[in-house]
Amino acid sequence: MTQKTQWRKIQLLSVASGASFLGSALTTFAVVLRDKDAAGASGVSLLFLCMLLPSVLLSPWAGLLADKYSTRKLMPPLLMVMSLCSFSLAMGWPSWWSFIALFISASANTGVNAAFSALLPSLAAKEDVARATGLNATFTALGSLLAPALGGVLVSSTGFVWPFLIDGISFIVLTISILLLNVNRVGVSVHEEGSLKALAGIQFVFQDKLIRSIVILITVLIVSLGVIQVGEVFLLIDELGASTLIYGLAGAIFALGAVTGGIFTTVTKVPLRYHLRIITVAILTVLIVIVVIASAQHWWVVMTFGYLGGICVALLNSYGTGIIQNRTKEEVRARVMATFGAVITVGTVTSTALAGIVIQTFGVRETFIGAAVIGAVILAVLGPAVLKNGKDYGRE
Repeated sequence: MTQKTQWRKIQLLSVASGASFLGSALTTFAVVLRDKDAAGASGVSLLFLCMLLPSVLLSPWAGLLADKYSTRKLMPPLLMVMSLCSFSLAMGWPSWWSFIALFISASANTGVNAAFSALLPSLAAKEDVARATGLNATFTALGSLLAPALGGVLVSSTGFVWPFLIDGISFIVLTISILLLNVNRVGVSVHEEGSLKALAGIQFVFQDKLIRSIVILITVLIVSLGVIQVGEVFLLIDELGASTLIYGLAGAIFALGAVTGGIFTTVTKVPLRYHLRIITVAILTVLIVIVVIASAQHWWVVMTFGYLGGICVALLNSYGTGIIQNRTKEEVRARVMATFGAVITVGTVTSTALAGIVIQTFGVRETFIGAAVIGAVILAVLGPAVLKNGKDYGRE
């Protein structure tokens, strides 16, 4: 029986998920601003590691739990843990508690992300999975767009308490949404011998040639974009003489591009057989964007092409994730998505760690060009394999 897409539930869940992401972004903004003096530069780096490392270290087990237990059993308790962690940050406890609270919250969030990523495809027909992912990504991008401005207003006018309270409330709202909408992806009750293992997701990713190639391509792109994220401040302010306002606007315009791309993905029903071509073109376009930004002589060039890059990243995220979700067996879907998230996080951490050293050694423009060249080489190597292995995708 063909699955019917439950658009109303997907829309409401995406709104609640976007609100939760906005709350998390507010917490990141506020906790870094509040604790930077006490923690110092190394302490701020450790704060970010506390938020990033759990998705790498715990992803196999988080995915296993998300496959083993139903959405309604797993997500609400984990979301309540995250809510309590956010509320605790508003209590004014010593700065060392921030590291513990963020690590616990990020650990719970690893399971939440795996469960939510596996839930969305269960609410959509196969041809609508990318559109559902794009809708959710649109509200996530909106959170990225609104959080810095809202965080600045809240902190400057009311102090640091309200960002944490809003974050805690947002997790409660997402929990209530899951329960009231009566959405549920049941746990694995029947499975092949040995399939209910923590590392089954990793095995599936590397056994499927198409998924493996897409994951590697997206990871390389994330590394390239990570270099841009770190180096953009040096390019705009030091090289092009832009103000801090222009730097902030450049980030907002990139997020606006991501929103635009997400909206396009949601409202446009593209046949499955074209999704792989869109991914390939999106990656190629992003590499061109990086080269153009590296050669920019004025900040408006960075803004204009940054907007185009945001659109392409949204398309890549929606269609790439949709293909992975559709190709994955139901009983290991959460573990595969947790693995995918962990790989993306490793790419982000790697690029962030290396970018500063490389930029300082070779210069910001040269680093951008180098990142684009590496991305182009990987695309040239893996692009044909992706198209070949996926030639029957959408025609099954």
